[in-house]
Amino acid sequence: MSDLLDIAPQALAHVHIALRAAATVRQRSDIFLCSQGPVQACLPHTLMACALLAPGGNTLHCDCFHATLIDAHVLEAVMSPQTGLLWELAQHCLQGAGAPFWINGPTFPKATPQPSSPEGSSLDQLSQRCAQLDLGPTLVVSTGVLPGSRSSCFVFFNVAQPTAVPAMELATLLLPHFHLGLCRSWAAQAESVGPKPPERLTKRQTQIMNWVQQGKTNFEIAVILEVSPLTVKNHLQKLFKRLDVHNRAQAVAKRMAGS
Repeated sequence: MSDLLDIAPQALAHVHIALRAAATVRQRSDIFLCSQGPVQACLPHTLMACALLAPGGNTLHCDCFHATLIDAHVLEAVMSPQTGLLWELAQHCLQGAGAPFWINGPTFPKATPQPSSPEGSSLDQLSQRCAQLDLGPTLVVSTGVLPGSRSSCFVFFNVAQPTAVPAMELATLLLPHFHLGLCRSWAAQAESVGPKPPERLTKRQTQIMNWVQQGKTNFEIAVILEVSPLTVKNHLQKLFKRLDVHNRAQAVAKRMAGS
């Protein structure tokens, strides 16, 4: 395993920022901001999927985070309960004592082979599923089985190769913070009560915000809504002011927190 101290000072600074951000994760919007901001700077990826598992291995909660548009059929194939790629990878991690591993990455398939069970999929099968979905190099990290407690699994799809920072080492360092953040996020959603707050956006702003959440650019939104890109930009500026945010990522995170 590489030594993080051997990397360039600028890359090490990105690691420090990512770790500080991960340590502050308390709710779903924090996970989004962290994964698509500081973590993205040193571990580029297109999709992060995560699963929180009960002591018996049953799924309590699963979620995914991405800042670019991903086809609905790909998300469904990854996130489907009990049959999705995320669930298969989480179960594979539990069977392998939580050891991190690559799929279609720099150490696949012979460097760190792991056994499969009759109920699970082999690494070859998981690799084929990733390839069919065009998900590229995939990094999987997990807490493994935590006796009497919840466990979790985090999967980074389409990891850029090579990264400036050793990807597996970074993901392993982030894992405890993300695990606690996912537990807090799940608990906050499970305990939330009361009516949904009234929508603060106009109908047009809501339309634009929905497309922003799907990763559309101003130009793409303008084509869809049959308006000019300048009109979209003006709506976004008013939207940012109304939500008291400064950019698209913050607006998406705040929308997530209020949904």
